[in-house]
Amino acid sequence: MAIEEINPKQVKTCPLGKGFFLPASQAWGTLNVFNIYQLTLSSAFLMLFISKKGPSLFGQLNPSLFLNTSIFYVAVAIAGLFFLKKNTLSYAAQVQLKVIAEILLLTIIMHSSGGITSGIGVLLAVTVAAGGLLAGGQCTLAFAALATFSVLGEQAYASYTHAFASTAYTYAGVLSASFFAIALLAMVLAKRVEVSEDIAKQQGKDIYDLEQLNSYIIKHLQSGIIVVDAEHNVRLSNEAAAEFLGKPLTWGNPLSSEASECWHLYNRWLRNSEKDNAVISSESNYQRLKLRFNALSNLREPAFIIFIDDLSAIDQQIQQGKLASLGHLTASIAHEIRNPLGAISHAGQLLSESEDIKDGDKRLLDIIHNHSDRVNSIVKSVLQLSRQEQTYSEAINIEEWLLQFEKEFKEQFGLDIPSFTTNLPSNAFFINFDSNHLKQILNNLCSNALKHGSSFGEPITITIEQKTNNQQTTIAISDKGPGINKATAEKIFDPFYTTSSTGTGLGLYISNQLAEINNAKLSYHQPQHSGSCFTLTITNKNLQQ
Repeated sequence: MAIEEINPKQVKTCPLGKGFFLPASQAWGTLNVFNIYQLTLSSAFLMLFISKKGPSLFGQLNPSLFLNTSIFYVAVAIAGLFFLKKNTLSYAAQVQLKVIAEILLLTIIMHSSGGITSGIGVLLAVTVAAGGLLAGGQCTLAFAALATFSVLGEQAYASYTHAFASTAYTYAGVLSASFFAIALLAMVLAKRVEVSEDIAKQQGKDIYDLEQLNSYIIKHLQSGIIVVDAEHNVRLSNEAAAEFLGKPLTWGNPLSSEASECWHLYNRWLRNSEKDNAVISSESNYQRLKLRFNALSNLREPAFIIFIDDLSAIDQQIQQGKLASLGHLTASIAHEIRNPLGAISHAGQLLSESEDIKDGDKRLLDIIHNHSDRVNSIVKSVLQLSRQEQTYSEAINIEEWLLQFEKEFKEQFGLDIPSFTTNLPSNAFFINFDSNHLKQILNNLCSNALKHGSSFGEPITITIEQKTNNQQTTIAISDKGPGINKATAEKIFDPFYTTSSTGTGLGLYISNQLAEINNAKLSYHQPQHSGSCFTLTITNKNLQQ
């Protein structure tokens, strides 16, 4: 007979009706206690009878029957220990066999000792109560009914055989009624226990579901979270915190060893709780991070929580707002300049067509044409900047995109010889950027490299690398030209700053602004030997490689 279970940790105790279930460890433990009780009681009967030190009523009607039954009782108890240890029978089967055998054997011992008036029948009430604890449910009533039939049957047999001078049906009826009272009480208590267990199970499931939900929310929050205990050790952190700080935090380790900058600011807040926020730079990229500190006072043990928020989205919105405002203003100014500029340029062209123009005047007309063209280029750049009001980021396969860009760049400048040397990672990957903005940035950087570096016979080198667990991509454009001196390098991203007589001074400025609104950074450094190198550092999030 197999053990019937609702799950590996519970057993069905009663085969009648819907059954009654108990935790496996509790059920088998209780059965073991009952088995010890049986062995102790049967051994007491046998030893007291043999030693002649027990009550004189033991076996007074039939000593031989009392002795044999006591020996069999001990054997049953020992067999029960064997089955319990070997677990060869199901729990329900062992309970039924033990309780039924207990009722029958106690009834025989009671009869051999003078019947129900001997008082041994009271032990049947203990057996019925034990059956209620072990089996529960409708089995408790079945045990009470069996005990009742046994007591009344013993009285009927004694009356029929005239074994006793008088019978005690009244006492037997009261004792039988007590069996059912105990059984009903055991059923009520068992039902309450069952209801309490169901409530506890449901509450356990609700708590587990709530924990899973909280864990999911914390894990997928855009804000980073670090929980620190009273000993300043990390108790909890989520993926966003690991991403912002550049590495996963090990729970249980001191905050000072896991995130030193956070630790210093957190320690400062502990000393002065009025300043509950701070701004730092991310260790994994060029983002700005805002830290907020709070004490968790509703826990059993003191704890503190650190919120880490990415300010890049806010900075990007501010930058776009500034560009939008600047764009509207500059667009208005550019339109106002373009009208008189067009008139000046047109008048210069008409004068240049005149045959009466002297050579000195032609030189002045050339100056007018050149500077008109330069101012017109500035107006075009300003109008172009004014249109950069919205960013449409998308996942770009950088290898495919770069091949297309190189093709278009060669067509634009009419290049026949190889003009690019590209260094790409072996694996294909994506970046998150506005494709039009990326094209405009690289077109400006490559045209500058072509103008200032390719005259030395070396192609433009484009090097792409992935850094910081593939969350950061760098695109470096370098040439072998004369390079930029330190004083000039500090100003190259300023608007209208140029060292060329034909330049507008807006190309690098616009490229830098486009990089910032795409959550990227454009920087310059001079290589060790010669030339120039501009690097576009892009931060990628949630991109599938």
